[in-house]
Amino acid sequence: MSASCAVCGQLCWTWCTPLRDGREHTREFDTFTLGLQVRADDGHETYLAVRITGSVPPNLTVLILRNVPGCEAEGWYPEYALPERDLLPAEQAWSNLMDPRAAAQVLDEEG
Repeated sequence: MSASCAVCGQLCWTWCTPLRDGREHTREFDTFTLGLQVRADDGHETYLAVRITGSVPPNLTVLILRNVPGCEAEGWYPEYALPERDLLPAEQAWSNLMDPRAAAQVLDEEG
């Protein structure tokens, strides 16, 4: 299985837990770490940060960012820090606003 398939197959882990608690959550892969943090403001704006540390296969970043539910593919903005910390060496981060209806749907699907 390619790294792209492995990541996309595990993206469902990523959305629900950060939506529930607002903390950063990570998943380790062979050559990189994927992290997510979601912050919601009482059902209004929902901020999502995606960070990747390490060596990522070609086009994987684009694949990840294009598959985030409720985020416009062209709405990603590169970040210099995450909400509670600066970036680590060899770490990249992007942020976007998540449609609150999509966030609610993800939570409903998870039970």
